[in-house]
Amino acid sequence: MRPVVLLLAAGAWMLCADASGEPFDPLKLQPLGRQAAVEARADYDARLGELAYLYSVPPFLHLRQRYEFLSAVTRYFPQLGNPYGQFMHVRAPAGGKTTDTMPNNDTLYGAAYLDLEATSYVLSLPAIDGRYYGYSFHDAYFYNFDVVSSRTDGANAGNYLIVGPAWKGTAPRGIRRVIRAPTNSINIYERIYYRNAADVPHVNGIQDAVRLQPLARFLNPKATVALPDPQGALSVNPKSLDSALDMFQMANDYMGRNPPPDTDRAYLEQFAALGIGPGLTVSDDPAKRQAILQGVAMAEKTLSALVDTVMQTRNGWQIPPPHLGVRGGDSGIALQAMVQLRSIGYGSPKEATYLQAYVDEAGEPLHASQPYTLTFPRDQLPPVNPATHGFWSVTLYDRAKFRFFDNPYQKFNVRAADPLVYDADGSLTIYVQQEKPSDPALFPNWLPAPPSGDFVLMLRAFQGGPAVIEGRYVPPFVRAAARPLQ
Repeated sequence: MRPVVLLLAAGAWMLCADASGEPFDPLKLQPLGRQAAVEARADYDARLGELAYLYSVPPFLHLRQRYEFLSAVTRYFPQLGNPYGQFMHVRAPAGGKTTDTMPNNDTLYGAAYLDLEATSYVLSLPAIDGRYYGYSFHDAYFYNFDVVSSRTDGANAGNYLIVGPAWKGTAPRGIRRVIRAPTNSINIYERIYYRNAADVPHVNGIQDAVRLQPLARFLNPKATVALPDPQGALSVNPKSLDSALDMFQMANDYMGRNPPPDTDRAYLEQFAALGIGPGLTVSDDPAKRQAILQGVAMAEKTLSALVDTVMQTRNGWQIPPPHLGVRGGDSGIALQAMVQLRSIGYGSPKEATYLQAYVDEAGEPLHASQPYTLTFPRDQLPPVNPATHGFWSVTLYDRAKFRFFDNPYQKFNVRAADPLVYDADGSLTIYVQQEKPSDPALFPNWLPAPPSGDFVLMLRAFQGGPAVIEGRYVPPFVRAAARPLQ
């Protein structure tokens, strides 16, 4: 049968034939019968459960990481007092025993968690010249809403006022700029570049000079400030769950204290019927609870699929979308959940972009038993901005847990700051293999491979050029070598 097109009222609406040749009617309702209707509604509720899970994962992760932070400061650094508003600085680079997912071996880290409902804070930074630094601010949904860095604020010392969504005051004298958070619960990640092991003590000195204090204490060092009791946040352990329903209820409570923006209302209205959303109580209806759990299983498959399919792959490298991790960008809630699960605290691509290779030029998974080369032609080195102290590195992680291979040399990446050996034509070759090169000069170009299993390479470009930020830069293929470099 030929396709049918019905045009009414000068193009007001149109009916088009479906695959069977019958016209498609968007206004048609099909009688199902009671049992079929119940089953169809259960499927619909499961899809809502999937959407609810994708939306709830980031705030739950933020809640869980806040718990881990408050617990660690309370247990291991009691001399600091109330952990809210305290910077916990990591004093040494990540190493072979680091258990974080995809740890960064280029910068020293720090972190702080704030409750802006109780008080505003002032972040005071010393002058940081000649190196990259970044302080990224993340809301309760793990969106990166602001950053203070060598790119945004330069090398000079400065004071930055951090306020919550209800703040209506005036910045006092001496404040360089105001950072307005969309939620009251936020965290700050500190990253400061170190050139080599000998440079670490200098970075520690910078960390020691950083100050984070309530606004009242910034104005008067003797002021008394009432901070929230951390025991309230530590009374329920988000790392100990009996089921996904517990996760949803914890996320509900956290979202209730940190309302999402009005632009998310369309999402929230859809799954509110399941009792999922800011301040709600998860439904006690057995059918709806079963649908929620079915939706969780569907969402987990969706997230696993996104890891391998959502990013454009070119030359074997996954190229992240330009707005990944940015609220209102083209990433959507599913991508936000996936990226925070895989790389928690993912920030603005303008600060750092992460490209990953899982396969070689032939499309085969990168495996420990096979030596590889990664050769950057002279004009294809990762473009970074030298004016803001940009840098790049290539890091190796095992494929199972995305952690470092704990090798005897404690060498986990090849860094732009290393004394790399370039070829006569200006190209750069990185050797990924188990064997250490016999020529000591090539040691910086070597990336030790694990004794077994698949692995992944990550190219980090901090302060990348426009081609990196916009997703136009493509690294060369990782190529299997006939034999390891001797």
